[in-house]
Amino acid sequence: MLELIGLFVLGLFLVTLGADSLLKGTSGLAQNRGAGGYAAGLAMVVVGSSLPEVAISIAALALGHFELALGNVIGSSIANFGLIISVAALAKPLNVNFRFLYVALPMVAASALALMAMSHNGTLGYWDGAVLLIAVILFGWSIKRAAVQENDAVRKEMAYVGNTQLEVPRNVLRIVVGLAVLGGGAYLAVHKGLALGTRLGMSELLTGLTLLAIGSAIPEMTTAIVAAARGQGNVVVGSAVASTVINLLLVLGLMSIWKPIPMARSLVYVELPVLIAFSAAFYPMLKGDAVVSRREGGILLFAFVGLLLYQLVLAR
Repeated sequence: MLELIGLFVLGLFLVTLGADSLLKGTSGLAQNRGAGGYAAGLAMVVVGSSLPEVAISIAALALGHFELALGNVIGSSIANFGLIISVAALAKPLNVNFRFLYVALPMVAASALALMAMSHNGTLGYWDGAVLLIAVILFGWSIKRAAVQENDAVRKEMAYVGNTQLEVPRNVLRIVVGLAVLGGGAYLAVHKGLALGTRLGMSELLTGLTLLAIGSAIPEMTTAIVAAARGQGNVVVGSAVASTVINLLLVLGLMSIWKPIPMARSLVYVELPVLIAFSAAFYPMLKGDAVVSRREGGILLFAFVGLLLYQLVLAR
């Protein structure tokens, strides 16, 4: 059992390491070709934050475990609010003035509502996937419009995230090594996570919702705590919310284009409504004083722990 846990943790560590190498290499090449630090950092925050979940979901799909991949996508989306943002806010209140969030937060709720509607027949099909992928394009267009209007403080935070070395050979090596480590880590995390879930009497779906989702969120949570300590609240919240949108639209869209996905009733009637509730509760936190306080972080964490206990009790 201890060996199984150790290999599962190793897989998650390799996923984090590989994603970081891949992102830095891509950012370095982009900036070498003339992209600005702000643009590179914004891309890393918006797209890069979801890379571990994407890699784990692809590995699960390649191994034929669709429920595991689905659980990981939805569970990670909830953990972005209930674990990553909440713990970072408990470490230090998050000052947030990211205009992008006023596009992304409604998109989270709209995406979850659309998924609930699409799942009325118990399945996400090819046409549903096509609609989700079209929504990704619209999301990208909205980000581009909002990016032009961001203030200097946000631009400085994004440029800090994008700061990296620009040498082409170094960054090509980063990308190659990152892809290899990311793929190997994702395979190990899925394989051992599934075995661990089976030993604990969990279904594939519950394993994805809990073990994989929380496990992959812990390294991101550590990074978020460091960013919060530096006063980079926009990075913490922006990456978490963007990751949620990418999970719901891009990852689920690609999954359902690949093969129709059966949607469990618990996802439609419990997890997706909970995700909508998280996004709805989070909006006034930003709209008021533009600060996610320790008290508000505690509320988000309390709600997340309550959901986790409910899932475990229901599974029993």
